[in-house]
Amino acid sequence: MAKFGVKIYGADAIIKRLEASPQKMMEESKLIIDAAVIEIAAKAKQQVAVKTGALKASIRHAKYQPGVGASVSAGNTNVRYAPYVEFGTGTRFQIPVYQNVNMADLEAYALTFKKSKKVIGVPYRPYMFSAYSEVFTSMIKKLKSVKI
Repeated sequence: MAKFGVKIYGADAIIKRLEASPQKMMEESKLIIDAAVIEIAAKAKQQVAVKTGALKASIRHAKYQPGVGASVSAGNTNVRYAPYVEFGTGTRFQIPVYQNVNMADLEAYALTFKKSKKVIGVPYRPYMFSAYSEVFTSMIKKLKSVKI
């Protein structure tokens, strides 16, 4: 009777690589997300309307933390008008349409800042969501390219 056999070389290395892949993918994804929030904050600072510089100076980012996520924000206790610059006020309130943004969620969020029509109408001058929209596609492409 003839014997036939196959020997697989490198199986241990493949298994070791697969076992390490979740950690590697997490680390690489975190770097990509952190770079994206830095870029979004930088673009928002470039795009924001500047009168005194306080709003621009208030734009901050927080790098990714497990269970918390990553974020870019504008405004603080001294700069409470950040959303009114983004969406406008009174009769000039508007929610721009962006690619890569769930418009239903954005509308619900924006409406929490809508003031009555009696408020002087300040035009919308988007900076935060436009910056996010510009960076999002690139970030997703990079995340999809992460290899084990």
